[in-house]
Amino acid sequence: MKIALLAVPLLAAGALTVGCIASASASTAVSAISSSATGSGAAASGTRACTTADLGVSLGGGSGGGMDQDHTGLQLRNTGSSACTLYGYPGVSWVAGPDGHQVGAAAVWGEDGIAPAEKAVTLAPGALASAPFDIVDAAAFTLSQCKAVPVRGLRVYPPGEKAALFLSLPTPAGQYGECSNPKDAELSIGYLQAGAQPA
Repeated sequence: MKIALLAVPLLAAGALTVGCIASASASTAVSAISSSATGSGAAASGTRACTTADLGVSLGGGSGGGMDQDHTGLQLRNTGSSACTLYGYPGVSWVAGPDGHQVGAAAVWGEDGIAPAEKAVTLAPGALASAPFDIVDAAAFTLSQCKAVPVRGLRVYPPGEKAALFLSLPTPAGQYGECSNPKDAELSIGYLQAGAQPA
């Protein structure tokens, strides 16, 4: 199930056991995405850009867990009735509490291994794009580096969008990524590519 939310994301959109954080506040991430991810994508393909309302969000693919990290994929699926285009990096952060407030920083933009060149991804109805998504376990940090906070899930901004999707991924304190004051980035995400992330 997909949900588009403007301010307080409180509804579920999927169910796996991981989450995302990183290098800027949600508003900063949205601003950066809006300025860098909407340009050549739709224009190059002649297909309109995907909006939040067109998309559903889930996690899947990737090589899985290891060394206090989980290597997975953040997946955006076209749930609309016409083709649309994605280009660039999603914005992602943990949220907690009944008000859906952000926990920690937004996900750092980075790469997970060797990826194909960044380019626009055109999604037919039902097709998906994914970005490599790494989550560092909160247990990998010392208590002085990480104040662990139970979270409800992930707030996800598609490239160029100011409305967010919510992915329900509740975690108890001390598990994936929910540090409110990490010394180093807990979450990193790459740019969107066609299909699921390879194992």
